[in-house]
Amino acid sequence: MLKQILYSSTANTDISMRDVFEITRVSSNRNSQSSLTGGLVFLDGYFFQLLEGLPNDVDASMQRINRDWRHHDIQVRREQRVISPLFADDWMALRNKTQIADEILEAHHYEPGMPAERFSADDLFAFLVACFENEMQEQLA
Repeated sequence: MLKQILYSSTANTDISMRDVFEITRVSSNRNSQSSLTGGLVFLDGYFFQLLEGLPNDVDASMQRINRDWRHHDIQVRREQRVISPLFADDWMALRNKTQIADEILEAHHYEPGMPAERFSADDLFAFLVACFENEMQEQLA
């Protein structure tokens, strides 16, 4: 059984896209060693990440994430056990504003930060999955 965590966080104001690309580069390398997979959305100064893998590996990764200077206000929005990963072929996939269609933002009533008081964990999960939907469909084909 795998563990899946979905969280949101606020990026520090001085973070650049170069920093975000570095996050995904380092995460991909580290995740490949632990067989962790996931997707990261960086949008309007917020991170939304789905991380999945063996429970101990997910927990260790979350400890590193909690110490990372590049963001704060980390909120675990969903934590669950799953049989198979959503991001089976991605150590750490990334989407940013230029890669997310306006139709997805509109369909999910996107607001910066997707605040927990207005967007449930299910809402955020559906939004994140939609951001990667084309890629997931290609993996299944």
